[in-house]
Amino acid sequence: MDLYRRAALLAQLRPFGLDENPPATAMAFPFVTLDEFFTGNDDTRSLGPQIDATHPGMDTLLARLRAIAARPDVDVLLVQVRDAQWAYDSEDEWVSGNCVVVVTCAGADEVAHWRRELGCTAIAKGLPEPLAPNPPALREGYAAWQLVWT
Repeated sequence: MDLYRRAALLAQLRPFGLDENPPATAMAFPFVTLDEFFTGNDDTRSLGPQIDATHPGMDTLLARLRAIAARPDVDVLLVQVRDAQWAYDSEDEWVSGNCVVVVTCAGADEVAHWRRELGCTAIAKGLPEPLAPNPPALREGYAAWQLVWT
């Protein structure tokens, strides 16, 4: 784990209310890029810990997410951060999230394929509520899809 990168991410999240305290009830959780979330992160509990069988590892999960993000029908893919408190108390824990949002013009069948490929437990169309303080822009013809691990 790159503690310097984790500290930079924590500093980025603090203004959004994610700090050493439990997140506030009904908090609007911020988004970060794949690089911001994954660079230096080897904590398999930080995203997708509920993946059936064995977690594929952060490098594999990142490679799968990058492949989706690189598609011509994908505008942006972001990780929604849900909690940071444990990262303040431990040398081996990262901030955590349970959702990525993909802004895409791909259809529901393709998004369902990504859900299965990533081991997500659910998908939902639209941005998570309450609306994040830094939501992605939605161009005409594109929709936001949540890929969620519960």
